[in-house]
Amino acid sequence: MRIGILGGGQLAMMMVESTKKKYDIEFLVVDPTQNPPASKFTKCLQSEYDNTKTLDIIAKECDLVTIDFENVPANALRYLENKIKVFPNPDALEICQDRLKEKNLFKELNIPTTNFKSISSKEDLESYLKNYNQQYILKSRKFGYDGKNQIRGVSQSLDKIWNEIKETPYIIENLVDFSNEASLIGVRTQDKKLFFYPLTWNNHRNGILRESMSFNNEINETKYQELQKNAENILTKIMEKFNYIGVLVIEFFVDKDFNLIANEMAPRVHNSGHWTIEGANISQFESHIRSISDINMEKIKINGFAFMINLIGNIDRYKPGIMLLGKNTYFHDYGKSERKNRKLGHVTVIDNSSNKTLEKIKKYHNEFVKPRLYENELI
Repeated sequence: MRIGILGGGQLAMMMVESTKKKYDIEFLVVDPTQNPPASKFTKCLQSEYDNTKTLDIIAKECDLVTIDFENVPANALRYLENKIKVFPNPDALEICQDRLKEKNLFKELNIPTTNFKSISSKEDLESYLKNYNQQYILKSRKFGYDGKNQIRGVSQSLDKIWNEIKETPYIIENLVDFSNEASLIGVRTQDKKLFFYPLTWNNHRNGILRESMSFNNEINETKYQELQKNAENILTKIMEKFNYIGVLVIEFFVDKDFNLIANEMAPRVHNSGHWTIEGANISQFESHIRSISDINMEKIKINGFAFMINLIGNIDRYKPGIMLLGKNTYFHDYGKSERKNRKLGHVTVIDNSSNKTLEKIKKYHNEFVKPRLYENELI
């Protein structure tokens, strides 16, 4: 079997790494950049994603195709689905690419989400700003990730805000008073079986995911189980709506009363699931490839309590923090060049005790992160 992947970043790299030898699967990656991370492990075609000549090569040489990030043009998948199997469903991809369509989907399926409105005129913006008095966030409908293309409520004039956004479709949402951010990774197979990983708790700073934890020590077991079940029910609704095959992720805000508020979806493997490489019997990357390839899935089992740190901008600056984590620490370098706010690698620490993991998290934050934040170094 040969699988095409549109996108050659670290997510594609980890999909290839986790399954190529184990299942004797060949891969062919397409990426517009030279020598992306996945090219270290498999053949890569340097091309734009919607180049029909390249897509014809994929259709001829591959049995099916998937993606490693959601900004792959949906029309590329629509072109390919007439020739080979494509995952995700192009309709699901198209909705995940547009925040307004995504919010409307949540509304259609009765999934709790933020109050939102499409901004198509200066009058729309003025009306909304009067009602929300800086308790809002503006997000571009498309091409926004890692905090990009977002404007939080600030004391600036209507004219200034409008001049910044008027050429781009935006939505505006009320800010949510949340106590945690969480994500749920789900897998749906071709025979319609569903598998879920535990809710992952996430820390963002400046719009970028910094750390993820695969356990919770702050709420009792019954409430946690209810939260997990509610999240699974929400993700099941979406997967069944699209007859979705593969990994789908939904990000939530969790309010002080432990209610889930859907924020956004990702029709692919996800940064918050990197801990599954060492922290589960089947990683999210292997789960995705197995499900789209119709390789039998088995029950997901968790190996311990995990804490994952993204290494952003420069790996060396994290070394003092990594030294604090002690044993059972796993380092991943994506082989990417340094750049501000760029994810260059990650570290995962696994322990069989939640208390041990929590102690390491506190030590990392108190002795490494906080002193740097005081010095205005975003870590």
